[in-house]
Amino acid sequence: MLIDLLPDIEPILFRRNLGIKLRSQPNLIDEFIKDLQENTQDPSDFRKLLLPSTLADNVPRTNRLPEFYDELEHDNSSSCTARLILHQLRWLDYIAQPEELTGKLIEPIVIYLKELMNESPELTVPVLDALSNLTLHSESLDDIRETILDRLESADVDDLAIIIKFMLQTVTPYTVDSVIYGIRQKLDFKSLGRVQQQSTQKVSKHAPEAFILESIKLGLQFHKFVCDAWFKSIIALESQNQHKVIDVLVLIILYSMTSIKKKVEGVIRKKIIQGQITASLIQEAVVYHSDGLSGYWNTILSLAESLLRSCQQYNSISPCASVLYTSAFKSTDAYYRQEIIGALVTHIGSGVEVEMNVALEVLLQLVQSDVCSVIVYSVFIKGILDYLDNLNVYQIRTLFDIFSLLALTVSFI
Repeated sequence: MLIDLLPDIEPILFRRNLGIKLRSQPNLIDEFIKDLQENTQDPSDFRKLLLPSTLADNVPRTNRLPEFYDELEHDNSSSCTARLILHQLRWLDYIAQPEELTGKLIEPIVIYLKELMNESPELTVPVLDALSNLTLHSESLDDIRETILDRLESADVDDLAIIIKFMLQTVTPYTVDSVIYGIRQKLDFKSLGRVQQQSTQKVSKHAPEAFILESIKLGLQFHKFVCDAWFKSIIALESQNQHKVIDVLVLIILYSMTSIKKKVEGVIRKKIIQGQITASLIQEAVVYHSDGLSGYWNTILSLAESLLRSCQQYNSISPCASVLYTSAFKSTDAYYRQEIIGALVTHIGSGVEVEMNVALEVLLQLVQSDVCSVIVYSVFIKGILDYLDNLNVYQIRTLFDIFSLLALTVSFI
């Protein structure tokens, strides 16, 4: 059939005649392609077919591309067979199966990048950056995610943000649970926080931990099902031992998202009441991971205020509310320290006995542990005297303990 259609005519006319012939007899298409492949098994014949000819614009050749991939690596000339195949695509009027064509073109690239990542782990980040800009089949993505998930524990701290971002943005509803479980198990925030505490690096919003938490937040925002799945995975934790530092950090991130703020607050309160989230876990999350939380102090103060107000109904919340304030004061800068002192003064003036007691105890703890840092804000603390008529005997004694420590410090300065 092919011979019958090869008269010495213009390529456009030949293409039209070939199209008419194949459309009128669809059963000949497979035979045509099969015969063509058989007649081009010889690489020299195949190269001739790629050169300008009456067949150049009419037959699929991308399925032969992987055969010449090695040649593409070592031959930079325009006569390279792989480049000749790609060159033909420039002159196509239309593409009947664009997704299949894209898959054929990307397949060797993906294979090469995966091999490169396996051979040179230090190139993981640039490889993932390249893969994130390609449209890949789910099978390829699953394989890549499994590979980098296995390496998560040994990955360089500076690479973790890119790895987490790639996994969360390429995950599917069918694999999201396993990916989240893998991240929770293999991303050791406890060790990471201690290493950064020992580092002489200045606390910065550009610290590796800050980038990691930002990648998690972007992943939660990128796909709603990721946000829902991670939230549900934390809710499903039933014992104190199951809760990790990463769970507290993710709850803080979720609390910063307006759409689910109330739901997250309810879950945090419930877990504290049930003893699943403890004051020591919150302290570890805030104190040892202040680098990563540098962009969440407003969120943390908002949560602390809400928890402290809840102490009237649930007294078991007070230790966590207290430690959230004291840990934040210890870890943050002068601006937010002033905000913390101001919030405590507001709580003391609320007129709610339990809330006032807890706020005074927190302020006393801050003065006892770091009076020099608190004395800077003594002008705000003196404002509590305006509420003196509303304080009971216990609260007045606590307040004068605070003033005594501040006064003694002033006298020594």
